[in-house]
Amino acid sequence: MKVVYCDIENIEGPILQVRGVTGVGMGEEAHLPGFGSAKVVKIQGDTVFLQSLQGSLGVVTTQRTEFTGKPFELPFDSKLIMGRIFDGIGKPRDGRPAVKGEMIPVEGPVVNPSRRAMGQGYIETGIPSIDGANTIVRGQKIPIYKLPGEDINNIVARIIRQARVAGQENFSVVFGGLGLLNEEYIFFREVLEEAAERMVMVVNLGSESPIERLNVPHICCAYAEKLALLGQHVLVVIADMLRYADALMEVSNAQGKIPSRDGYPGDLYSKLARIYERAVNFGGERGSVTIIGVNSVPDNDLSHIVANLTGYITEGQLPVEKGKFVIMKCLSRLKGLVVGKETRSDHGSIMDACVSAYANALSLREQKEMGFSITDEVDIAYLKFADEFERRFLPADQDLTLEQTLDLGWELIKILPRRVLRIKKEILDKFYKE
Repeated sequence: MKVVYCDIENIEGPILQVRGVTGVGMGEEAHLPGFGSAKVVKIQGDTVFLQSLQGSLGVVTTQRTEFTGKPFELPFDSKLIMGRIFDGIGKPRDGRPAVKGEMIPVEGPVVNPSRRAMGQGYIETGIPSIDGANTIVRGQKIPIYKLPGEDINNIVARIIRQARVAGQENFSVVFGGLGLLNEEYIFFREVLEEAAERMVMVVNLGSESPIERLNVPHICCAYAEKLALLGQHVLVVIADMLRYADALMEVSNAQGKIPSRDGYPGDLYSKLARIYERAVNFGGERGSVTIIGVNSVPDNDLSHIVANLTGYITEGQLPVEKGKFVIMKCLSRLKGLVVGKETRSDHGSIMDACVSAYANALSLREQKEMGFSITDEVDIAYLKFADEFERRFLPADQDLTLEQTLDLGWELIKILPRRVLRIKKEILDKFYKE
């Protein structure tokens, strides 16, 4: 028998307090006829605090409240969701019919880390500075740090279009847009049209409720996990996680929670981890979920609380500046699981040599700018290498296979005399061709 409550004790922003309630659990979904759905966010005695997913404007204290006894769920069908666009509560925003299928929980349990497969395959993006020097392993979670003034929508779109698993056709992309401007939404909608057969979009616009914004990453991960269990390798791209944190701060303040550092809620770390930790490689015949979270960095300060906590949770970082990945600050902590093992034997050697040579060249540039004369033949070669490396390897507007990226590395490293290269002789003999 369904129990209906009609006694809302208090309404404060999106938070509704319903009293006299028994037998409900945290995260349970409730229906407010005429006003959409709500989610249980706090239980205090017989008073339940509900967070309305569509705002509380127009809700009165005698509003009917029906608890479903289940968490927030969405319909799923692996074929019907492809090429579709959904909003922050899972409803279609592309004018097409609602999806019918299996109901899946939006915030399901995270896979036990001890049951995850490690070091099985990698994601190709076509961008040399990622695939070559900072290889992304399937099941990895890694942020792209967007520095102030950077417009990286083109880079994100390129990753969505080009991402692939070498030798695999069962690959999908789930894109989550948080607080998008209208022009950003139109831009990514055009990207979807180009890759409709393998892409799903979940979008919250900047003019829409921040409460819905909090659901977008979880909806993306829920779709991705189900696709992965069906054998798909899924790349989840979420932009921008700073907007997620800001929405979380706004909603937490409405709930009356005591703010922590910079006004963000004290549970910000666990909220971010709850999203990123859904990255998983199931292994065997099942697929994987790889998460790339775009994160704006205010004032170019990587110690900002959102970027700082993200660094603790994730497995690397990919800062972007002036349309290029800042390779000296980039890091993929898991690349060692596949580099040279599942990729070409020279992968680690040539990329280490290129990055080392570039670091030497940057040091020489500083000396030159300070007025020192660079006359040594080897030093001049290093400077020439840096110019070519920046022109041909670092730009993100490329689409190369990993083989082509490694070949490009060898082509560039030949600018330097062979005697200065710290590469094993057997690797040099095989790949360094005059």
